[in-house]
Amino acid sequence: MMGFNFLDIFASAVVFTLAIVLTFVKMPDGEHWRAIRRMNKLLIICYIVMGISNIVTAILMGNDSPSPIMMVSILVVSMYQAMLFTATCVVFIYPKKISVSWLIINAVVIAIISVGIVTLVCMKGNFVEVGIWTGIIAYAAELAYYCRLFSNSYKNSLRKLEENFDEDMRDSLRLVKNSFIGALAVGICALMFVIFRLGIICYNTFTCIYVVYYVYLVISVINYRIESGYIIKAIASDEKASDKSPDNENIEAELPPLAINPDAETQLSDALDKWVKEKQYVRNDQTVEEIATELGTTHTMLKWYFTNRMHTTFRTWRQNLRLMEAKRLLSDENIPTSAIHKLIGVADKSNFHKLFRKQEGMTPQEYRDKLKH
Repeated sequence: MMGFNFLDIFASAVVFTLAIVLTFVKMPDGEHWRAIRRMNKLLIICYIVMGISNIVTAILMGNDSPSPIMMVSILVVSMYQAMLFTATCVVFIYPKKISVSWLIINAVVIAIISVGIVTLVCMKGNFVEVGIWTGIIAYAAELAYYCRLFSNSYKNSLRKLEENFDEDMRDSLRLVKNSFIGALAVGICALMFVIFRLGIICYNTFTCIYVVYYVYLVISVINYRIESGYIIKAIASDEKASDKSPDNENIEAELPPLAINPDAETQLSDALDKWVKEKQYVRNDQTVEEIATELGTTHTMLKWYFTNRMHTTFRTWRQNLRLMEAKRLLSDENIPTSAIHKLIGVADKSNFHKLFRKQEGMTPQEYRDKLKH
């Protein structure tokens, strides 16, 4: 019993410390960061509540199987935890998806279900099992709904990012995806604990798992704040474009091709030559819209030019330039092979290896070894 109390108290101390850390994470003041600032505040509250919950758990949990009240406590806390963690992950990739009304509606629904469960358990007798299993079914349904919500948000965000940056952006969303998978794993562990009425040893293991996840989530929030501003920029740009009236969208879609203006084509060609000489293609922090603006044209015109004049896509063209630069860098033995992908603007090392192998038929290291002979 003492060991268990100590573990819960330790977990509570860790969670309270993490809540303090989150209070020092300052999000930018821009409008598009509003939802993320709100979720950061809610996470702080969530961590404080979880710290208190750990203390309560130490009191309610006995040496044998947990009591019905303990089971209900786990279910209720887990339902709110799932809501907040899912909302946090979705906000990271699709800020407008999680509104204040969404949070209120979900919180109220969970509260109603919780009151129903507690009422049934307090009626005792056969109602105890009915209450617990009602909570189990409700929690499982909640997890399924949140999985679908995150999956749809992830796909939409990935599509928008790839449209804006015109390259594979899965690595950019990996941190958020892993955060959600971690939250889901914690949720499933809680569900299994209640379904099978596991004892203290399993609960101790579960406590360690979710404390590790809480630490990971805070690290993810900090890393997101530091590294992922371009995601917010791209999503914000897409949302701004979607706010255009249909008439404006049609006008943009029907813009005349550059072919009717030879001077504009020549200017774009010269701008692209200069862009290549300056090796701007190794940058990965610009949207295609921003690149087009630097080149003195629009995204629509740039796309038309590559399709009708270059007979390729901007994405493929830039990818080939990056791989050519990679081969040049591989000829320099002073540059580590492991650093090449970053130097050419490819964020994901595995993606770089896949692209390089597809074009050259060998890995970057094999290519370097070949150059030595």
